[in-house]
Amino acid sequence: MKCAVITPVGPGHEALFEQVCAPSVAQAKAFDMGPFAEVHHYMMDDTAGRYGRSARRNEALQRAVAEGIDWVFFLDADDVLTPNAFEAFGRVIAAEPELDVVWGLICTLEPTGEPELREGQPATLDSRAEYLAVAPYNAVQIGGFYRTGLAARIGFDTALDTGEDYKFYCRLWAEARCAKRPEIFFLNKRGMHSTGPRSATGADWSRAVTLQWRAQLAQVPVWAEFDDGQGTPVRMRLTDPADAIQHSFVEGRFYGAESLAKLEKLVTAERPRIAEVGGNVGNHLVWYARNLAPEKIYLLEPKPMQSEAQLLAENIAANGLDTLVERLRPAPAEAPAPMPMISTGLMTAPARRSETPALDDLMTKERIDLVRIDAKGMELDVLAGAADLIARDRPVIWIEVLRENIMGFAQGWCRKAGYRIADSTFAASSTEYFAIPKESS
Repeated sequence: MKCAVITPVGPGHEALFEQVCAPSVAQAKAFDMGPFAEVHHYMMDDTAGRYGRSARRNEALQRAVAEGIDWVFFLDADDVLTPNAFEAFGRVIAAEPELDVVWGLICTLEPTGEPELREGQPATLDSRAEYLAVAPYNAVQIGGFYRTGLAARIGFDTALDTGEDYKFYCRLWAEARCAKRPEIFFLNKRGMHSTGPRSATGADWSRAVTLQWRAQLAQVPVWAEFDDGQGTPVRMRLTDPADAIQHSFVEGRFYGAESLAKLEKLVTAERPRIAEVGGNVGNHLVWYARNLAPEKIYLLEPKPMQSEAQLLAENIAANGLDTLVERLRPAPAEAPAPMPMISTGLMTAPARRSETPALDDLMTKERIDLVRIDAKGMELDVLAGAADLIARDRPVIWIEVLRENIMGFAQGWCRKAGYRIADSTFAASSTEYFAIPKESS
């Protein structure tokens, strides 16, 4: 078999290619060429910045097809091929000859000269869904072995100044037999980006790739799985990696860890019964089930967004909570009575009416130990609609309060209801308060 290492050399990378990149390929060839009888190194000149790396790679792919090259490896001019790259690939392809693409571990070469494996990356990937469940930064990089005909057929999008690599990977995972294996084929040198009219920063790449990632997640069901120390892994559906909650799942953790740690100290009841107003995508529900051993979780969604409601249902089912979580469904509303009118002095307008179902109407007998409220500005209405429940059971209150409602909650409701604020977590436009009955102090 034949292999070609393809290296586009952009502005400012001439010396790196000559002094670092090219010698590393020669060293690997001398060490062990693995399954290859021939290895060629294609230096694709773009030092004037006229073509762009995608065009240069595409041209090299067509050359490789014409010259009967079986496999190609993309190596940037600022990167280093490992001495045993070809030998390591040979071991992988001998064990899995059906593969069309083989990537290795992401390993960076620090300014100190020390190699370092990228933290948080998976050691193996075997499917498109697994690939899309990983942040692009931690999934794969351009350095890998690709069957030449496949790579040439897909090619790189020359209209993109950045993110063309991720688009290429996504096509490969969708159309071919791909894998990531625990081998190191090359070292990525940090801080050595090329310059020129079509260059891009890491931030540019991240923005472009996030848009592509979101589009990919709309095409195939993808689940983030992570270990929280409770035995079986947590499974949460991914649809939008830019969403802060889902980004936490990608990073392998629950969203709002600081608040959850505070809550765990405040809820002391054994087998607590929990009322959740505003479940979002189920982050808290799943955490309750795995950390508080609840007897029952009652869920009320005042105004669920369709997309959130779908994710919530999927995450409840994926984590086996269907029997633990009981959805509270308000009775169909009767025709509304005429709205009272309020005079402002200049004009007469209808008074504001809350559309939030009252917990007191839905839960007349169930003991509740924790009430969690995330009602997007309607939090005081929810508290008013749970006055009897709160007076009867004296639960812990965990509530997100928008800035304009802080005084109404902290100075008004707490004083009237006989509660005190035990802790809080601050955010940009709201504060999460943990309130407990004064008599439990």
